[in-house]
Amino acid sequence: MLTEAGRVLRRIVLPLVATTLAMVGLGLLVSRVMEDVWPISVEDDLVRTLAEHRTDTWDNASRVLSTLSGGIAVVAGTLVAAVLARLAYRSWRAPLFLMGAVAAQTAVYLVARQFVDRDRPDVPRLDDVAGSAAFPSGHTGAALALYGGIAVLLSVHLTGPVRKWVWRVLFLLVPLAVGAARVYRGDSHPSDVVAAYLSAAAVLTIMNAAVLSPRSVWGGPGGPPPRTADGHVPRAAVVVNPIKLDSEDGRARIARIMAEAGWAPPLWLETTVDDPGAGATRRALDEGVDLVLVAGGDGTVRECAEALAGTGVPLAVVPSGTGNLLARNLGLPIDLADAVHVAVHGRDRPIDLGGIESDEPDAGHRYFTAMAGIGLDAAMVADAPDALKKKVGWPAYAVSGARHLRDARMRVTLRIDDGPPITRRARMVLVGNVGALQAGMQLLPGAEPDDGLLDVVVFAPYGMTGWAHATLRVIGRRRRDEQQAAARQRRWRPIEHFTGRTVEVETARPEPRELDGDPIGPGTRMVVRVRPGALIVRVPDGRVALRPEARAEPFPPADADGGLAAVEGV
Repeated sequence: MLTEAGRVLRRIVLPLVATTLAMVGLGLLVSRVMEDVWPISVEDDLVRTLAEHRTDTWDNASRVLSTLSGGIAVVAGTLVAAVLARLAYRSWRAPLFLMGAVAAQTAVYLVARQFVDRDRPDVPRLDDVAGSAAFPSGHTGAALALYGGIAVLLSVHLTGPVRKWVWRVLFLLVPLAVGAARVYRGDSHPSDVVAAYLSAAAVLTIMNAAVLSPRSVWGGPGGPPPRTADGHVPRAAVVVNPIKLDSEDGRARIARIMAEAGWAPPLWLETTVDDPGAGATRRALDEGVDLVLVAGGDGTVRECAEALAGTGVPLAVVPSGTGNLLARNLGLPIDLADAVHVAVHGRDRPIDLGGIESDEPDAGHRYFTAMAGIGLDAAMVADAPDALKKKVGWPAYAVSGARHLRDARMRVTLRIDDGPPITRRARMVLVGNVGALQAGMQLLPGAEPDDGLLDVVVFAPYGMTGWAHATLRVIGRRRRDEQQAAARQRRWRPIEHFTGRTVEVETARPEPRELDGDPIGPGTRMVVRVRPGALIVRVPDGRVALRPEARAEPFPPADADGGLAAVEGV
């Protein structure tokens, strides 16, 4: 975990240094190594042709564009836009992003000029500028940093065609027009303009990640201290798995970030062997907290989600486990400080839960946030050595899975909603609320955590050819509708996908089963039902849009008739 200085170094300083070095290298390549190589060798011919065909109309137009991107205009425009952004957004992030982008681009330009001494085109120039230091084009870079930065800020609150045209005009058209004007006026080569555009685009990306992104370097947006609807200072409970987060420094950073955001001191609760998280979460609810922040792996997150289901109290996640599937699928940051920033400054997103009923007497309903499975995946997570998981992370599952590749396939009968039974021989059946695994692999393409549906994959490769085919299918990330259409054309497939609200899986013999990576013991039957909108999760603001068709349904009490179907053991 990084210190604050380390985060600034990683997110701002090092990327800007890399951008500057890239500009210097590109400039030396263009001005020395490739000076007589096409297309660099014909640049002066192009500028000379434009100079020979100048007109009063284009002279005036290019003068206006050059003025709008000149030093005085850019400084004045940046200050005015920063003030307006502060008033409009009521946040220091927007003006800091804009001023930082312009300043950083200026710094890259000035440093590159010191190392790249490229003469301007040998044509009559319409501006009184020095004959050297043409690379990169300062006007073009400044135009993109300023007007492109304004486009980024505006696009946050714009949608549809308006947002598209804002980007086309401010981010693309204006800077490109400025670049064309500089070439027309004999001040820059085309390659100077291209280099400046690339440099400013990189700077905007860096400053966006460092300032505007929920994973930004600094804390919250400032302004008045936060208050809940009834006027009290918000308070969070932090449910900590001490095995996953045993650092006093980490806990101190969580408390400090919350204090800086104006939150009350958090309630600290640790999980135990007897209480993996659900009991601690219920105690937090009894204390009336406004947020439950979970620092642990998928199993701890699932336990807390069970207790929070239907309560309306948001869940925030500090991913500290091996898989972190929910965090990866919701775009939640992995870094501790980033995750806490999202917890206190993010927005609430209702997501679905998959629910089953435990075999254990009086255990009540059980839920999962990511995936439930029966077969190979459950055997794989059950046999993955804890010591290896702690050392190498999720690849430990691959090591465990290799031990079970030769296991006999299981006879499976699958029923989706009220459809007819589907019989297969399979390695495993996964029922998912989300679709992505580690390393970006999409096992359930098209799965959304708030669409009111469960996605099912029947994994049934046979032999080396089957495994190779299945692997290519997973890597290929075919969309859900394409997979279903293909499934109707051919009965046997190494991977089949289905969707529904209720999924029933029956096997001929007891098979291992798991929920979010936690083994729940072998059984022959697993029935899962989706609970739309049952859990509220704190996600990065503006990063994930809530699907308009997602609606929370009334949440049943634990003993409600007609609730979740049972999982029966044999």
